[in-house]
Amino acid sequence: MSSPLMATYERTFEGLSKTLEKLSRKGALGVPIIVEGKKDVAALMKLGIRGKTLTIKDSGKILEDSLDRTLGSEVVVFVDFDRHGSELAKEIAIYMESRKVKADLAVWREIRALVRRDLKDVEGLPSYLERLKKRIKA
Repeated sequence: MSSPLMATYERTFEGLSKTLEKLSRKGALGVPIIVEGKKDVAALMKLGIRGKTLTIKDSGKILEDSLDRTLGSEVVVFVDFDRHGSELAKEIAIYMESRKVKADLAVWREIRALVRRDLKDVEGLPSYLERLKKRIKA
């Protein structure tokens, strides 16, 4: 019989897996994924998510050359899950939409809701998933 805590781990793991699959499908379709830095790109690759990724400057401004390479009408915003990430996501969404590019925040919102206060950044996502797997198997 599984404990309530174990059920929580299982629900979180399952929810993250399904949501990351959505992100993977978007990437496979060629929708660019905006992240904060190179470590976030490496985390996505470790999770098996491929596709075009765009990184932003520390100041939160979109790199102009990255924007110029964005030929489509949509981007996925996938920044950190803390307060700074929330502010940055809003800023990116406003910036992109002012340029008639849809900023998809759905995956980011779903993952942020699943990890709550347990995880603050994208780069920690692979190890967080591994910890959940170990807890479920224990």
